Amino acid sequence: MSGRVELVLGDMFEGPSDLVVLPCSELPTVSEFVRSKLSLFRIPEPKEPMHLGEVRLLRLSNAEQVAPTAAYAASVKTGRGTEPAAIAQIGRTLGSYAAQHRRVQLIAAPLLGSRAGGLQPMEAFEALNKGFLATSPDWATLRVYVFEAADFERLHKEVGDIVGNALAPSAPRVFISYTKTSASHVAWVQSLAEYLLANGVEARLDIWDLSPGMDVAQWMSNELDLADRVLLICNEEYARRADRRHGGVGWEIRLVQGDLLFSQSQNPDKYIPIVHISEMDRGTPSFLKSTFLLSWPDTTRQEGGEQGQSEDESRANLLREIFRIRTKPPLGKPPEFISKALADRHT
Repeated sequence: MSGRVELVLGDMFEGPSDLVVLPCSELPTVSEFVRSKLSLFRIPEPKEPMHLGEVRLLRLSNAEQVAPTAAYAASVKTGRGTEPAAIAQIGRTLGSYAAQHRRVQLIAAPLLGSRAGGLQPMEAFEALNKGFLATSPDWATLRVYVFEAADFERLHKEVGDIVGNALAPSAPRVFISYTKTSASHVAWVQSLAEYLLANGVEARLDIWDLSPGMDVAQWMSNELDLADRVLLICNEEYARRADRRHGGVGWEIRLVQGDLLFSQSQNPDKYIPIVHISEMDRGTPSFLKSTFLLSWPDTTRQEGGEQGQSEDESRANLLREIFRIRTKPPLGKPPEFISKALADRHT
């Protein structure tokens, strides 16, 4: 199954992604607009000549608020514009790269070839879309940003917001925040993340997605921004660090509290606090005391043979919550004696 292509009006530098595509010529040169953005985010300009349709990848060390990786895409041949085949080749390369790197879920790109390249917007979009969907995995989304409102409106009228794998919803992206309390706790968190991955959830965890050399604070910020849902795995140590703003958890909590205020209108149930300790109060950070939490006792620490919800039941309930599957029984009719009493009242 192929990935998805989304059409967005705006600037691809406005928010983070897993991979940002930077258009250039084969010389290579970039437009003044792109040059200004590269300067702003301290992203180096491309240096080596490229073939039309070629893509070169670069890990970014100073621009992780944009993306941890950049793709320089030679979408224009100086003085000769471009051709749809070159744009399609760029799309195929981006799809292949995502297939080889599971961490690349969201790719941000401009409408390559439509301005300096001389292609009509629809021609450029069709080429990029066709190339990407030919090689991309089902977890990858290519978000194509269209800067001109008139071009966006015309494209939107033709293709809508999503093309490609439009009928299948993208896997929810879930960031897991926790603290390394003990080896057994880390193993439990990793096992939970593996379960989510196996059941259609794109679980993001530092063990897999944080690479040496990356800015940890910026990585946390990006993951919180990009996440559809966030799991806050709380226990006594997590609560202590959160309340004292200590370590990585303390930094995350500052970001979480700011995002909680912002997301209340757009994604009010984005955060799912899970208390993984029997004593709920001891494992709950102060800022979550009035929040509805999922109780998930640590069965390895329970004493006296306490019986509660099984691990399998807890995992299944979490999946329902992530996918927002909440079933409520249908409204029935009042019993006959109530209906009779109401009828008598009106006679």
